[in-house]
Amino acid sequence: MAITIAKENYPSFASGVGVSGKRQVLYVNYGEGATKDTPVWTLLGGLETNTLSISADTSTVQTKESGYWAEGTVTNKSYELSADVIMKRDNAAQQAIEEFLLDDAITAEKGALNIAVVDLDTKEYLSLVVVPKSWEITADGKDMIKKKLSATGVGEPKKMTGFIAAAG
Repeated sequence: MAITIAKENYPSFASGVGVSGKRQVLYVNYGEGATKDTPVWTLLGGLETNTLSISADTSTVQTKESGYWAEGTVTNKSYELSADVIMKRDNAAQQAIEEFLLDDAITAEKGALNIAVVDLDTKEYLSLVVVPKSWEITADGKDMIKKKLSATGVGEPKKMTGFIAAAG
């Protein structure tokens, strides 16, 4: 069976208009003078994939008064981050994550990392405090590298606007 391809069936786009979706990058709060309250955002790289799974545990009871429908309350909230990051080889943020995982003194003293998942188009971002669980190489090139970051959230994810990173 032959299929006829016709140019009329393709959608039209204005010159220079992107159609690929949002551009997201990952930053790490790391650098001279970096604190929890005044972050110094250091670029890690672009996100090829980004999954943030938020969940809540509940405690429920069923009573005659509720018609045996469960009544409950949230007892625990948590989140997990999984991201494939494409970056320049050996950048400062990459090394900060690796040292956090490798150096027991840093891990014990600092406890967690602060990262930002930033939408470059809107400057909206999620500020996340996470403990990395894995940091694995998935593709390796001469100047570029791709790694998969898996991390468990600590505390509340914060939706923010107006992301500003230091020039450099």
